[in-house]
Amino acid sequence: MVVVLVACSHGDAPPPAAPRGPTACERAADSMVGAMLARLPASGAPTEQADALRRLIRVRCEQDGWSADATRCLIAMQKLDDAAPCAKLLTDDQQAALVRDQEAHQRL
Repeated sequence: MVVVLVACSHGDAPPPAAPRGPTACERAADSMVGAMLARLPASGAPTEQADALRRLIRVRCEQDGWSADATRCLIAMQKLDDAAPCAKLLTDDQQAALVRDQEAHQRL
């Protein structure tokens, strides 16, 4: 008589999916636009313009690979003047790309 043992093994369960929330770039863009809007009169900028600027900043952040230090600094912004130290955390190329795209956006 031959006895064959078959064992079934279940691998470790996959880790739970990380909660989906705003990325650091999304949060930095929200903070920057919020600081800009805070300087405007109550009527402020049209929502479409603010949303377009928010998208522009997020895309530059993602495509240019802004550092964690830079995004943390921008997320912590309370007013537009707080951006100056954050700008120093971006490379010259990153700053130039953001300024170029913002200027192009303003001409539209």
